[in-house]
Amino acid sequence: MILVIIPILAMLGLGFILPGKTPPRMKPFLGIAFCIFSLLFGVRWFISAEWFYPHADAITHVRGQVDHLIHLPEWENKPLVILEGSSVTEFGIDQELLEKTLHEHGINATVLKFSLPGANHFERLFMLKLFIKKVVQIYPHHPFEKAPVILLSEVFQSYDQNPLDHFFKESNTLRSLVWLEPHNAFMAWKALRASSQEKKNITWIMLEHLFLNRFAVGIFSALQPLNYNKKDWGFFPLKKTKGSFCYQKSKEAFEKVILGTSPDLLKNHTPPAGWMIYYQELFAQIAPHVHTLVFYAIPTLDIEEYQYQNAFRLSLPTHTMMLGPASPRFMKKLLDEKNWFDEVHPAGPGAYELTTWLAKKITKEWSEILKMKWNMGEQ
Repeated sequence: MILVIIPILAMLGLGFILPGKTPPRMKPFLGIAFCIFSLLFGVRWFISAEWFYPHADAITHVRGQVDHLIHLPEWENKPLVILEGSSVTEFGIDQELLEKTLHEHGINATVLKFSLPGANHFERLFMLKLFIKKVVQIYPHHPFEKAPVILLSEVFQSYDQNPLDHFFKESNTLRSLVWLEPHNAFMAWKALRASSQEKKNITWIMLEHLFLNRFAVGIFSALQPLNYNKKDWGFFPLKKTKGSFCYQKSKEAFEKVILGTSPDLLKNHTPPAGWMIYYQELFAQIAPHVHTLVFYAIPTLDIEEYQYQNAFRLSLPTHTMMLGPASPRFMKKLLDEKNWFDEVHPAGPGAYELTTWLAKKITKEWSEILKMKWNMGEQ
């Protein structure tokens, strides 16, 4: 869009400053430019990001989940289990298998998954908010109040320690612009300032992305017509072990530290202030539509990650529970090279094991999950 605006403003400007009998009239030009700027900026407040970025990963993922949900008969009367996470959830949990396994254990729930590789907390929050908005538009009569909605939130150290993990690697890309709407940008800025140890000028970087978002920069970056029908649904596991990953070395280290006689599992790696800002924002935006929040920790071969999962479990926010971390006994079962792509991402066979593991955890705690009601309480 900005590529269209600039030539228009340039042509208008030439009309005011072309040499002639009268002196250049910059004041009217600046006034018109300001009016156009304000109009475009204002219009953007009333138009959803999905209309400007219909082919963005976050948008197509939400569209796919909504489309799947609305074609399920009587879904409003069944418990809804929603997973949100990063690549470890995307490649580690098969939502269709999870749903099927829960049904086999007597839990007639619908399972949806909002996860993307590298998705930080605020990108996931953007997807969840858009999902709720779209469903409420289709079913305006309180569709999430007929049956419990359970939000399962991934625990992963790098994202918890830095709520905008991967953001600087992807800055000025289409993906980083889509979710940086004004309120999201402000809350992300607060969380990043509270967590960041870096010396980067966070304020200017966030302002830059906010303006890029408001003017829909990158809308035609794919050089293709906008596709409002693209949907992403399904599970696509990683095929085999990563070439640069030495499974044997990771296995031996994990066995020595984690499966040893006195593993040091309780290092102080609890979430910092930035994560709590995100958590409070998650509650403010999502809690009115969610029965309860449950954290979950995907089994991992990464020693520090496993230690963090245990530390997180001991510092849970009030009125929440956590599924995991996996027991040493289950981790022994996973110690097979075919199960792993790298230290934290499972390959296809491992994803099957992780999905059935999570299904058993949910089944075991299901009655307690239904009893819980998510509220902030006293932190």
